[in-house]
Amino acid sequence: MAAAHDVTRTAVERRIKTVAIHLAGIASVDGLNINGAAFVRRLRLHREALHTALESLEPPAAATARSIRILNEDEIAAGAQRIRRRSQQPLEDLALYYMLFAIGARPLEIARLEVQDYLDVTGSVRRLSLMRAEVAITCRARPLYFRSGRLDDALDAYLAERVRRRAGLGVEGQFRGLDPSSRLFLSSSGRGFEIVPYGEAGQRRFRCRGIQETYRKLLRYAELDSVTALTARHTVADRLYTRGADELQVGLLLGIAERSAVREQFPRRQPTLDELTRDLV
Repeated sequence: MAAAHDVTRTAVERRIKTVAIHLAGIASVDGLNINGAAFVRRLRLHREALHTALESLEPPAAATARSIRILNEDEIAAGAQRIRRRSQQPLEDLALYYMLFAIGARPLEIARLEVQDYLDVTGSVRRLSLMRAEVAITCRARPLYFRSGRLDDALDAYLAERVRRRAGLGVEGQFRGLDPSSRLFLSSSGRGFEIVPYGEAGQRRFRCRGIQETYRKLLRYAELDSVTALTARHTVADRLYTRGADELQVGLLLGIAERSAVREQFPRRQPTLDELTRDLV
């Protein structure tokens, strides 16, 4: 299908998953829920049930705009306060939480980040860094900006705590005393989140259940209903659009090569007439 329509395999898979998640949300698909619809292996296991659900699905009477929740600064800050009160390891959890909204990366990419991606040898924050090819899900390097004061404060506290706990130490006086090749975020075991390959031979597919479960827990602590890591990416895209970014820039920062894919996945939010006409003069 990808070759026939001159698109990438990932683009085809993404659209299939979108349909499957929609089906799981509005129809009864035996053995499959919304979370399970995000995994190709489960879609294959339940293909007959999906086909049955598709055949019984009636098209909508009219096209409707997708409802996507965009978080504002107050909601994000309130969520951070709740995490700080409820978490058993608030320093790391707050840093993980702010990272999601500061760079718009996918959880697996965040799990792969190393100390040297955030700090230079002097211990200063690398304001313009690089999402290395081996970190990016697409296997293509892209610019990575660390320009959030809240993230700085959260990571400063967390990395200082790591040094006190002697977790992932390196050479004193370099990278704040941390091993530059150690993971930026550690799991509860004191090591980096476990990342395991899956899929068919030759495919570069990886899964990190630890980081996914951690983010689900954090968003539950934050009391952000119906918010996921994908919601955070939508929020980042909306902020970029508001500041004047075009689809090429949004795609570059979020790791999406095709403008059409950016438009489909992260459509530009249209302001209401009330917003447009308020205080024109």
